[in-house]
Amino acid sequence: MMQSMRDNMKVIIWATAIVFLVGFGVLQLGGVLNPPSGRGGPAGVIARINGEPVRYEEFNGMYQNILNSVRQSREIKEGEDSYIREQAWNDMVTSKLVQQEVRRRGITVTADEIKTMIRASPPEFVMQAPGFQTNGQFDYRKYLAELDNPNSQVPWAQVEDYVAQTLPQQKLQQEIVATAKVSEADVRERFQLVNDKMKVRYISFAADSFPVDTTKIGGADIETYYRTHPEEFTGPPEVTLQVTMVQRRPKEPDFAVARERMMGIREQIAAQPDSFPRYARTYSEAGSAERGGDGADVLYSQLRPSFQAALKVTQPGQLTDVIREERSVHLLRLDKRFADPKSGQMWVHYHEIAFRVEPGSESIRDARKKVQDLLTDARKHGIAKAATRAGYPTSQTPFFREGNSKNDVFKRFPEVERWAFTAKVGSVSNPIPTENGWYLYEIADRQPSGLRPLTTARVFARERLLYSLQLARASDAAKEAAARIAGGAKDLGALKGLRGVEGIATDMTRNGYMGNLGLEPEIVGALFSTPTGTWSRALTGNHVAIVGFVMEHPQPKQEDYKTQAAQIRNTILNSRRQERFQEWLESARKRAKIEDFRENYFEV
Repeated sequence: MMQSMRDNMKVIIWATAIVFLVGFGVLQLGGVLNPPSGRGGPAGVIARINGEPVRYEEFNGMYQNILNSVRQSREIKEGEDSYIREQAWNDMVTSKLVQQEVRRRGITVTADEIKTMIRASPPEFVMQAPGFQTNGQFDYRKYLAELDNPNSQVPWAQVEDYVAQTLPQQKLQQEIVATAKVSEADVRERFQLVNDKMKVRYISFAADSFPVDTTKIGGADIETYYRTHPEEFTGPPEVTLQVTMVQRRPKEPDFAVARERMMGIREQIAAQPDSFPRYARTYSEAGSAERGGDGADVLYSQLRPSFQAALKVTQPGQLTDVIREERSVHLLRLDKRFADPKSGQMWVHYHEIAFRVEPGSESIRDARKKVQDLLTDARKHGIAKAATRAGYPTSQTPFFREGNSKNDVFKRFPEVERWAFTAKVGSVSNPIPTENGWYLYEIADRQPSGLRPLTTARVFARERLLYSLQLARASDAAKEAAARIAGGAKDLGALKGLRGVEGIATDMTRNGYMGNLGLEPEIVGALFSTPTGTWSRALTGNHVAIVGFVMEHPQPKQEDYKTQAAQIRNTILNSRRQERFQEWLESARKRAKIEDFRENYFEV
């Protein structure tokens, strides 16, 4: 058992150590790295981070070790290397910045600290080692017994090396987050936010329910609104990007392999008609797999055209031919076909087996060549012209602020967003790999911080003016409703003539949400100051105006506060610690001088 544990731990230890060198997350790499080309940049160096070289051998060694680790759990997909390599680069930057800060602050660890940490708080991967578990749980006594065993065969030196690397980073993190504090007032405020609840009956007047005659809106009106609301048109730098994408699409050979696989399943099911659910549970990647491929009754007219065509010539109890979609193949068994007695519309019920068709090596090679050709053309003539010539659609993002792009790619690869705010207008990014393909971005325009010029903000100013007029009409309707209620109106249904909608918000808390009305903090705040059993005045928020009746407002109990206070404090403290570290990391990234030579070593 100990020999097996030792072998398993070697793999886990080195995989974890490598992951740590790249960052704090688990990566999954795939694909093949190109050998050093020596084109541009210092030989053998793929990047410099604040002057510190990142060598090809370091990156390649990390890649190979993690690749071997991933292969123990699943098959590597074609083309996965470029996507995961970008993740690895992002985490490499994080790791280097952390290591540099550790050295700058002179953070060190002693041998006694390492031994104490191993004894009192063993690394997670050690706790998960089978040899240290009993009934699936970490057995601390068993662990200590092996740790104190002078004849132990466990590679403790490797564990010590790992802790020696990670402990300084833990100390750094503790220093960075040490300023995070939580006061008693913070805890009570959070308790109130979550536990102070009320039930409100309301009449709402949505701004978009009140049309405005746009023919009466002129340039002078727009300019007046712009001049009187400068805060709406003032902000930090913003950027807009031109975007195109080369998709990772399977080709005919890939579909041929998938069809052959599905035909084999079809033949097995045809020979054993009752085996469809078993094969669906085993092979299908559709959501119905756990139900043996069983779906719900569905309107025939709402099916995809390929499904309609296949089921049209299939009798109940029979199998369709293999159906091909854009990125998948499907096999259906028609269970029944019936007409709705009232509408006469046709309904069907079927079982399904489906799996994705992944692009093979030929498809990936072809896609990569297209990406490289597009990149070369785009850097000469811009993305719009290059993409049009190559037949790829383009789009342009709205202007966005740094950290507020609402772009999932930028969330995963923050260096790309940083590039968008530091490179010259007209610059074209390196290809950004994702699961579905490669993105290319071009900086179309950038606005400096401060008040946006009217020439740039005119369209937005017009939209804001129109909306303010709609909201003003909604507010007037709410005031009229409040006046009628104060005058003794009992029939709330009559207020619908004012374009009001009646509703009830239950368990409404101070977090600002009003159920279907969305986030309206000013309205919610006013309602919490309204006595129970009374109507509020007319309240106007961001998108709606209302009149509300407070039906119930029980006060939170002190006993509940005492029960929840410790957990609330820990929740706030952990959140603030994470925020402090993330703020430090983002600041370090912005200050970092990064020289990137990767395109000389790796294919897209």
